[in-house]
Amino acid sequence: MEINFSTENLIVSNYPGWAGGRFIQLALALHPNILFQNENLARSKMLGEQDIESSYNTAYGVFDEKRKTGRHVEYGCQGLAGFHCGDLVGDITADEKLSNQFWKELTNQKKFFFFMVDPGNTKSFRRYTNRKILTLKNFEWIIEQRGGQPDEPMAEDLTNPHSFDMNSINDSIAFRNEIISTLKYLGLAEPNDKGGFEMYLENLRRGFLETYKIGFESENIKDGLCEITYL
Repeated sequence: MEINFSTENLIVSNYPGWAGGRFIQLALALHPNILFQNENLARSKMLGEQDIESSYNTAYGVFDEKRKTGRHVEYGCQGLAGFHCGDLVGDITADEKLSNQFWKELTNQKKFFFFMVDPGNTKSFRRYTNRKILTLKNFEWIIEQRGGQPDEPMAEDLTNPHSFDMNSINDSIAFRNEIISTLKYLGLAEPNDKGGFEMYLENLRRGFLETYKIGFESENIKDGLCEITYL
């Protein structure tokens, strides 16, 4: 099986460091058709072994781990695909050489959406011609509260992006509406368990606000970079 560069199910998340984009991926992965950035978890959902409740427990577990360790914790591209966007910067064909078998499977199925991150202008994934692009706006307060300085505006070379308003995290209804808007961009309906979905979204929103500064203390910053524990 080869990589399908025409997949319509790849979501490239485009945002500067420290802006909170991994949290939006966690929240969206509550949906039955959106995968976590972890091969084992993704396979589990694809096999029907992960419902909204278990997806919520997985997502909220990130906050629990942050509280336990005092470090920034997240799922990452490497754990899903075997490579990350940095590999593509120097060699646009690095995905063909480094990606795992699961990446090839993901690009050849049409039911589940999956994330990769490109903090630049998404040119790293330009060969995936039908990729979805998720950007963030109004994220500066998160970076500043984490002790950083917002980056300069990224180069505008994005095709049909969807922008998520990070100010919405401060309000329950606004956050829910942003999530629903993103699902519509992907062509997905709200889950059947609407009440449970909204309750879990609210819990995740609160969990993020309670933990988003953890791991960004000065002792966890080396050479301007946050030390990350990948799950």
